[in-house]
Amino acid sequence: MRQVQFTPGQYYHVFNHGTEERKVFQSDNDYKRFLISLVVFNDTKASLHNLGRFVHNPRFLLESYNSDQRNHLVEIIAFTLLPTHFHLFLKEKEKGGISLFMHRLSKGYSRYFNLKYERNGTLWQGPFKAKLIDEEPYFVHIISYIHLNILDLYPLNWREGNLDDWKMAESKMRKYSWSSYAYHRTGKSDVSFMDLVLQKQDWFLDYFPLPEDFEKNLQLWSMRAK
Repeated sequence: MRQVQFTPGQYYHVFNHGTEERKVFQSDNDYKRFLISLVVFNDTKASLHNLGRFVHNPRFLLESYNSDQRNHLVEIIAFTLLPTHFHLFLKEKEKGGISLFMHRLSKGYSRYFNLKYERNGTLWQGPFKAKLIDEEPYFVHIISYIHLNILDLYPLNWREGNLDDWKMAESKMRKYSWSSYAYHRTGKSDVSFMDLVLQKQDWFLDYFPLPEDFEKNLQLWSMRAK
């Protein structure tokens, strides 16, 4: 039984890895498919769609979904997708929302992946993991941690607190398409439907009044990361 109990209004760090550290994202279309799932499955009245048509033409997704017309199960504040795993920062909106959303997301992507790559069996390293984030100051930490995970793709030693070239590291994070960092930092994203993926939080501007503040916070946490 999962130790974390989900409660509407509370925030959680949710993550999972591919079984045996398998690469669960092997192409740009795999990443796009997962991001589209974050939109389509985040609705109390979600129904099955041919998600493939959205991958090849995201304009259809923008035309089919409107944030004002959706009844979200969860609110997505930040995310990073890496070849072998993903991180999500979620707020439960509806009772049972995270469990239902993650069930749809995990099962739906597994079916897609197994069909595409002609394999059978489980894709994920067991049920998804979750940690309660119950204090606002810790919101800042988890947002930083989720985005700094991008740097694991490069030999930059950020986890040891030995990140010497912040400018280069920040440039790599900003150019990485499969994360919410660039959107939070610049207001822009390579993903045309990012406004449908993320839901704004009232407290966000209290901590990050300017986009530069968002970057400065990550730089601070990269220096104290252990």
